[in-house]
Amino acid sequence: MVVAVLMAGGKGTRMNSQQEKPLIVIEERPLIEYVLQAVDDSSLIDEIIVAVSPHTPQTGVYAENLGFKVLKTPGNGYVEDLSFILAQKELADEVILTVTADLPLLTGQIIDRVVEEYHKSPQPAMSVMVPVEIFREHGLQASLVLENRVPSGLNILRGKNTEQDEEVLVLDKIELALNINSPEDIICLKKLWGNSRR
Repeated sequence: MVVAVLMAGGKGTRMNSQQEKPLIVIEERPLIEYVLQAVDDSSLIDEIIVAVSPHTPQTGVYAENLGFKVLKTPGNGYVEDLSFILAQKELADEVILTVTADLPLLTGQIIDRVVEEYHKSPQPAMSVMVPVEIFREHGLQASLVLENRVPSGLNILRGKNTEQDEEVLVLDKIELALNINSPEDIICLKKLWGNSRR
């Protein structure tokens, strides 16, 4: 079984908005809805959980109203919240795909490809990276660069709170590069949508 956990508990301070980041409306839909749609469109995901925190209480209510299971994390940071999630008994030994709730271009097809690649790998975990060139090409700011690769916000690991050996999957996709972290990122997103809808 593959469980998708949407990480939707961050403060979103760089957005300069009073609104919780997952609920910021872009083109008439809250940001989180684009990601939920992508996960829902995946044919290889068996269950979806939305992980929220004290920073995103309205997001929790919103996800519950849409019929999704919500897990409340302490909100002490991404790594700490992920450790909390992995320690949940009901997730023990499950395959968990974590995805940040700010990847509006993500598709079910990309998720399926990542899950398929994971099943071929001998490692218990997989980190999905994007070449830094994608960021330069689109004028995006990479938050962290590791050997010319940038973490995508999409990872797979087993439900147990321990260090896990991981395989790195590099995908040359803007859909995995564009995290919405600032108002400038929204401008870039709308530009990409404008180009693709012509």
